[in-house]
Amino acid sequence: MIGKPFALALPMAVAIAAGCLAAAPRPTHKCDPLDPVADAGWAVVPSLETAGIRDSAPHQDGASGDWFIDRTTTLLTFCNYYDELGIYSMRSYRLSPREETKRIAICRGNKPVAPYEGSCPPAKP
Repeated sequence: MIGKPFALALPMAVAIAAGCLAAAPRPTHKCDPLDPVADAGWAVVPSLETAGIRDSAPHQDGASGDWFIDRTTTLLTFCNYYDELGIYSMRSYRLSPREETKRIAICRGNKPVAPYEGSCPPAKP
């Protein structure tokens, strides 16, 4: 049997671990609300999981001499339900995947931008 201190420590440990993953995108989607009476002791935790990352071919931006790639990340959106002991509920579900695209500099003039270590200008594919 799990004691009360452990039951309280487990959700705190999960929250701290989630906070340590600073590079992970923050969820912005809404999950179904909990019924305060029927769902007493339950919590809903929205989350995003990275399903894939694609990089475009390098491209130059105008006459500046700077080179970029477009990084497209496919994210899966989840609504996870947990009870006060941290047990996962089968009521949890996933929403439609979404994609985010960011422009990332790889070369400023003839110098690479970290963490890119290739040649500047980049070799043509």
